[in-house]
Amino acid sequence: MTKRLPAGIALAILLSSAALGQPKFEVADVHVSPPGTRQPDGGFMPGGRVELRGFPMLELISIAYAVDDTNVVGGPAWLNSERFDIIAKAPSGVTAEDKLQAMLKELLEDRFKLVAHEGKKDLPVYILTAKKGVKLPSAAKEGPPSTARGEGDPALNNHLKCISYTMDAFAELLPQVAANFIKHPVVNETHLKGAFDFQVDWMGINIYRTAKANPDGPPAVGVFDAMDKLGLHLEAGTRPLPVILVDSVNETPTPNAEGVTAKIPTFPTEFDVAEVRPAKPLELRPGQNLGPLGQANIQNGRVEIMSATLNGLLALALNVDARNLVDGPKWMEEDRFDVIAKSGAAVPFDALRAMLKKVLIERFKLVTHEEERPMPVYVLEAGKKPKLKDSDGSARSDCNIENTDRRYYVCKNTTMTQFAERLPSVSGAYIHPPLLDLTGLKGTYDFQLYWTPKAALSTAKAGTDTASTPVDEYTVFEAVDKQLGLKLEEQKHPIQVVVIDKVERRPTEQ
Repeated sequence: MTKRLPAGIALAILLSSAALGQPKFEVADVHVSPPGTRQPDGGFMPGGRVELRGFPMLELISIAYAVDDTNVVGGPAWLNSERFDIIAKAPSGVTAEDKLQAMLKELLEDRFKLVAHEGKKDLPVYILTAKKGVKLPSAAKEGPPSTARGEGDPALNNHLKCISYTMDAFAELLPQVAANFIKHPVVNETHLKGAFDFQVDWMGINIYRTAKANPDGPPAVGVFDAMDKLGLHLEAGTRPLPVILVDSVNETPTPNAEGVTAKIPTFPTEFDVAEVRPAKPLELRPGQNLGPLGQANIQNGRVEIMSATLNGLLALALNVDARNLVDGPKWMEEDRFDVIAKSGAAVPFDALRAMLKKVLIERFKLVTHEEERPMPVYVLEAGKKPKLKDSDGSARSDCNIENTDRRYYVCKNTTMTQFAERLPSVSGAYIHPPLLDLTGLKGTYDFQLYWTPKAALSTAKAGTDTASTPVDEYTVFEAVDKQLGLKLEEQKHPIQVVVIDKVERRPTEQ
């Protein structure tokens, strides 16, 4: 996807496109995503093909209008929870992304009866101001802004040189380089004119949290502290920003035309060339450890996966958690392989998975089947007195993480099933998917949960008695129990697994 434009500019482009007779997709398959779809996949493909699978309506609107999803407001509560697949083909020769965005907008209006308009609304932002008397060094030379790695206090792991940066450009840069601290746009209100050369030094979020929890170590320096050291100041606030206001949209798309899927061109089902071999040695940085997928680069129909385990490759190809690959020999977790493959055409990630699966089956003589087995999983259960506030149903169904000294997770109009689907993605150091909802609670709720990230727990919480534990420190398990009145624990439950029936240790050459 391209960089999102300000809402007002994007809407003007779309309106002018419509006035000039914007073409429509030749064919479009629009349907609700299959059950269990959790992550969006796809985008605008070469040749005017659009593959958007598992996208919430909120993200479809943000793509169509070329704005960030935080600038899409209003609409029904399900806007960010229900997911849809759109596979479409533009007329021959129409490949420009702004044209495809305008065509997607027309498709949403036609198939979902989307009605939206431009407006302004007070939204959360961070406001960048300058302290009295601040003087940043003027840029040594004219030119476009650029960044480079600087040097500084080794206790800080981010040293960013900003060269020829105006404050407007710096405000735009901050959410990109410090996303774990800054979750909203930054508005420049410094009133500093011209371009400057300066360096910003701060700790990454995990190092910062560890430092906050250890008063005897180096002082914690986050991005907000770094701004103060520059003579600037960054604080949360609200400002009126251009937005797309959703007036109405249907949850169910109109039916596809008969035979529509047969009219959409298919992707290749196998790579043009593919090499699978025992891994060649890799040069690793000091302290670097390889995960199951080793070093992977997958894009534009090309796959380069170096020093991966067969378990890691299979988990990627089958789109399953490696824990759910069972009965395979131990070497599948230990031996390392390189996979280098190329397709003549750029294909979406789902198609690449299928092509990789075919290669692995052929080269390792792999035979598998699926069945249900009792496996260790995390479950969410209701306690004696759940502490959940019933939602009035007016807010958009959503959960958002707030990175502060603790990890705040704010959910609105959220079912327990949605909560169970979303929690593992923001608490991966504690739990892994699947998290099963066994609460039996059927309502929608508004609630807030906070816990201490695992890396920032005091030594007492981490399992020693060398330090006292602050009363406000919670693991995610304790937080769910004490704050929500629910139980989060590991149990064995029947889930779908992939059974390895047969596999050869050495891959064939072809």
